Formats: sequence, structure tokens, C-alpha cells
Amino acid sequence: MKDQELQHSDSQAANGALMQRRHVLKTGASALVGATTGFPVFAQAKNKVKIGFHTALTGLETLLGEAQLNCFKLAVEEINAAGGAGGREIEYLVEDNQTSTRGAIDKTRKFIGTDKVDVIIGMITSLERAAALSVSVPAKKLVIYPTYYEGGECQRYLACTGQIPNQSIDPFAPWIMQNVGKTVYILGSDYAWPKKTAEAISAAFEKSGGKVVKAEFFPFGTQDFGPALDRIRAAKPDVVWELFAGNDAVSFIKQFASYKPGGQLLTNGLDELFTTSVEGSSVEGIIVNQSYFSTLPSKTNTAFLERYRKRFGKEKHVNAIAEATYNAVWVYAKAVQAAGSTDTEKVINALGSVSLEAPQGAIRMDPSNNHMHTNSIIGRCRKDGMFDIVKNFGAIKPEVPSCNLPKA
Repeated sequence: MKDQELQHSDSQAANGALMQRRHVLKTGASALVGATTGFPVFAQAKNKVKIGFHTALTGLETLLGEAQLNCFKLAVEEINAAGGAGGREIEYLVEDNQTSTRGAIDKTRKFIGTDKVDVIIGMITSLERAAALSVSVPAKKLVIYPTYYEGGECQRYLACTGQIPNQSIDPFAPWIMQNVGKTVYILGSDYAWPKKTAEAISAAFEKSGGKVVKAEFFPFGTQDFGPALDRIRAAKPDVVWELFAGNDAVSFIKQFASYKPGGQLLTNGLDELFTTSVEGSSVEGIIVNQSYFSTLPSKTNTAFLERYRKRFGKEKHVNAIAEATYNAVWVYAKAVQAAGSTDTEKVINALGSVSLEAPQGAIRMDPSNNHMHTNSIIGRCRKDGMFDIVKNFGAIKPEVPSCNLPKA
């Protein structure tokens, strides 16, 4: 992929796009998430919407970034096919931040200073998010971050469509203690998300009468987890909770399955993109909490996957981060419609009014903290790398302590 990619949501010529819109109207707008919003046709709007999208298209999180980009494109195409964001056609630019702090800063600065985008969407790691915000917040430019993270961000110019700990860990921990065990050993990558998540796990287990035996963190690119697996075997925990980033998670899971140190392996940071790429016996039985699994049995999700696979290939998988990216684009489009403008302040004020029936289920934005009411779902991995749904807690209100964002 080129370092800079400026393109409209559909590479077809204008006549092709018009035929696509006619097809949507003919087959029924209900085929699109949020299509009942009644977006007007492009002819009624003089302006377009420009979105800057950057994520990890190379580096540690490439697998996640590619699926995220696919869902971003699908959402833009569907919104434009339904008439645009408040009648405004969406165009976008794509940049690779290389899963790096420097890359996130540079691409965010370019989007704001050179490209004059209306909003920035994307990113995987907390390092990328923090780097982008160091540029976007002083510039008063909205960033929509779709990846589940450690929580705690209270920022007017940031909206989040992924899970935070009270939506994933807080309902997950009591279920674990009732169904698996009360002692947990945590291992993860050495950066903000695993460390802060480990704190939330510890608090949730202690609240329910459990205990964290130990928490260990490792540099990116660690190859040998043998000594850590020896320590797990000696500690004899009921649960081993992994919080590794990208390909490091795959390395750990393979070694855990081979070594068999004991304890039920689980996490809130693993999905189909990784488990389907690993030999089945290594992933079978892993228990995971996410806001979305592609095996969710709903008409909305089934239709979404049909459209996704038709567009990108039958072998392509969707995970929670990608689905939350799809939702992020729809959230922004609906906020633009509600605001009647692409003005950043007006759009942010409108975020709290946005709701939609997403592939994961009913979701809405919380005006007090600009986070999503996301679903909380427990899945158990099968030998084919897909997940059986074990428990669905439904949509949970996001909790960001001491956060009550005022309108401008």
C-alpha cells in the first residue's frame, strides 16, 4: 500500500456509484446498518466529508490493521451508497503508522495540517492513540479510536467505540470465579494496555474473593517464554490470563499449548484473526471476552458478514477491533447528520445522540465520556479457531471515573 492513499469510498465512476445507490434503494435500505436514518442524496449537499484513517499496516499489529482497514472501507462504501453522511459524500485518506509512536504522530500531524481532514479514525495500540492525541487535542480535532483499551481517557476530542475494563473484565471475572477458578496468573506485553488491564483484573478478582498470583510483562518480540511457563507450573494457578500484543500472543499460545503448564488460558485480547492462524489444538478451549465474535447468531451480523466476505473474500475474518471500526464510521456519519454540519464542535455535541443496531448488537454513545455502550460477550475457542458463544451480557454502560464531559 502506498504511504498516502487518497480515494473516494468507491473506485467506480459516478455512474457506477449512482447504480449502486439505486440498487440499495431497490433491495431495501434495511440491508445496511443504520440505513433507516434516511440520509439525503449527495445532490442536496455542497460539501464532502474527509476522513483520515491511519493504523498499523506494517509492524507488530499488521494482521489487525488490515482487517480494520477493510471494515473502515466497507462502512464508507455503505454510507455513501445510502446517500452519505448527512447527504455529504465521504472521501478518505489512508496512512500506515507502522505500529509506532513516531508514525502515529507524523500521520496525525499530516492529516490535520496538510490534508485538512474533518476527523481521524483508526489505530490499534494505546501507544498509537496517546501519540495521536498529543497532536489532535491541541488542534481540537476529533479522533475516533475503535480498539478496546485500558480505559481512563476523559477527553472531549476523543471518542471510543471499543471495550474498556468495566465492560470486559468486570462481568468476566465473576463468571470466571464461578465457572473456572479463583487464582490467576497474568502475563503480557510491557506497555500501557496490559499493565493497566492487569490492575483492573486484580481489582475485579479481589472484589469477588479471588487473587492474582503474579503479573509479568515482557518486551515486544520475546521469543522464549519457557522460564515464565516454568513459573506458572510452579504457581499452579486456576487461570492464566494472557495480554500479549500482536504476533507475541501467537508465540505465547503455541508455547503454552506445547508446554502444558496447567491452568485455563483466557484473555480479553484475542480473536478470530489470531486463533484461525494457529494450529487448532493450540487454541481449542481458550476462553475470551470481546464485544464481538463473528459467530454471533443474529440477522444483522449474518448480513454484515455476507457483505464483508463478498467485498473482501470468503476466507477473510472479522474481529472485535474491525467491527468497532465499522461502527466508528457509522457513528461519525450519524453524528454529522444530527449536527447538520462537519464542524468538529457540533459533531462532538451530537455524538451522545447516536445509536445503531451494529453487528455486535444494539450500541450507543455515552455523552458523559464519549465512549460506546458496547456488548460484553464470552466465547470459547473451537478447534477451527472460531468461537462458541458461552455468555452474552449485552450492552454495558462505559465507566470512566470522574468524567463528565460538558458540551461546548
